[in-house]
Amino acid sequence: MVTSGNSHRVAATGRRAALVFFGAVSVLAAAPWARAQDTERLSFSEVVDVQLVNVEVWVSDRQGRPVVGLGPEDFEVREDGKPVTVDFFSEVTGAVSARPGGDGGEPAAASDVTGGGAAAEPAHLVLYFDELHLGPASRKQAIGDLRAFLDEEKFPAERVLIFRQDRNLVTEAYFGSSREDLDAALARIEASPGMGGQSQQAKRLAVQRLNQLWQDTRVLASAGSSRRTTEPEPCPMFMRNALPEVQSYARTSRDRISATLDHLTSAARFLAALPGVKTLLYISDSLERTPGYDLQDFITGLCPASDRFRSLSPVEELSSGFHELTRHANANRVTIYALQTSGLRSTFLSTAEQASVDFLGANPFNSSIREAERDGLAVLADETGGRAIFNRNQFDGELEQIADEMASYYTLAYRPPHGGDRGEHQIRVRVRGRKLQVRHRRGYRDKSSDQRLSEELDGALYLGLVDNPLGVRLGAGRVRTAGGGKRRLPLHVMVPAAGVAFLPFEDKEMAQIRVEVASRHAPTSKVVRDEKTFLVEAPPDRETRLLDLVFHIEIPDGLNLVAVGVRDDATRETAFVSTTVAVGEPDGRR
Repeated sequence: MVTSGNSHRVAATGRRAALVFFGAVSVLAAAPWARAQDTERLSFSEVVDVQLVNVEVWVSDRQGRPVVGLGPEDFEVREDGKPVTVDFFSEVTGAVSARPGGDGGEPAAASDVTGGGAAAEPAHLVLYFDELHLGPASRKQAIGDLRAFLDEEKFPAERVLIFRQDRNLVTEAYFGSSREDLDAALARIEASPGMGGQSQQAKRLAVQRLNQLWQDTRVLASAGSSRRTTEPEPCPMFMRNALPEVQSYARTSRDRISATLDHLTSAARFLAALPGVKTLLYISDSLERTPGYDLQDFITGLCPASDRFRSLSPVEELSSGFHELTRHANANRVTIYALQTSGLRSTFLSTAEQASVDFLGANPFNSSIREAERDGLAVLADETGGRAIFNRNQFDGELEQIADEMASYYTLAYRPPHGGDRGEHQIRVRVRGRKLQVRHRRGYRDKSSDQRLSEELDGALYLGLVDNPLGVRLGAGRVRTAGGGKRRLPLHVMVPAAGVAFLPFEDKEMAQIRVEVASRHAPTSKVVRDEKTFLVEAPPDRETRLLDLVFHIEIPDGLNLVAVGVRDDATRETAFVSTTVAVGEPDGRR
């Protein structure tokens, strides 16, 4: 479930489209030349849907200092191991201070390989607090450093988005927020009880139970030796009893981690509508990729000869979930920086706990804990071109460096050789002839135009994002009772005919327009989606005509957030807008 923070139920950007109601009877009538098509799309509007692949590249020397002044001839780019031609190139130097649309008001774009520099697309920063894996002390330190960073005003407050995630994903501050809004959001997160301490406590209790189980098993083995000439081996009995304990811990941890991966994927999906680089700062104490694996190390520390225990494998790798998330983030140009807020904690087991553990492997076990906690964080960062930040008790210097990296990088773009096959593809970039460190996203998942439209629609629905090159306007007719506490709303999607491509078809000029609508009931967060494709005949007064595409939606009583995506199928030009609609009584009374 995705919900909004208490003080921001509607996007703070104020960019939601106005919804015009026309009274009891709509004054708009569906144009006779516009009708919904449920059949296969007509061949006249089929186009080869090939998108440029944009790759942001950060280059540094062996001391970690950024390398500037490189040109397109310095880079070699390969997709799936085969070299590709860089069609567009730019060295970006001002993405943090850039204004939307560039200084001249035109959309920012990379220059071609023969041109000069290009206006930077504005950078956006997402603060993502994972309350399932973030302890109270760690959270307090991170919030303090983030406040200090925001106070320096090195990054515009209106381009900061704040998510808080426990079992649900909560939007605490939207793009367009003021500095005061961000402070209020951070204060709410700081005051929330959180659930991160539960994760550490669950592992600590599992270790205590395993240790007690080992002690009990040794006692039983020792008691058995009084009746035998040789002492029974405790390890086989211990491993049989330890397996369910590790399985139980791994299952609970896996549920937490899977919820986190699902919500991170949703966040990346919502950000698809934003141009340029989106930096997601993932704030957490840990994120394991193989929950329970470190407890297996604990067991083999007690029974060094029991490596065969691993063949029972009570744990499950979540690599596929991490892969799904990072490919999704890469497709939407989301770079993840993982900030491990637990800092320089030396050991998981305290001195007293280590003394109570009857084995010689306490230090290796503590190392296994650290490795397990960092594994998932490293994967998120490495696969998306970001960095994982470990061994820090303060983060002010790291936050400044992240802001610098958001401002300056190289952007390369190429036309994919596969022509849009909807598959997954690997990317490798290197600098020719020099031993430099290169960071970039390592792959992406190709998406259809329908998938892109759907994800852009999510950005409009959940974050209030708007991009309206088609000049779409929304209107509403008479709302009627539909039964079951719902109302039937005729939604008029009005598109200027002058901005639509009409192509010859038989003896007419026709356009094909896809409309997708999503509504979210604010009290319950329930989402309903629908889509139609309209076949539209060119009107005689196309320069002034608004095409009226009527879409009937059923929405529950109360406040509803409605997002509309419109695509001209001939040109693939896309627009998405959103609005709010309140119908009936908020509590469900007629």
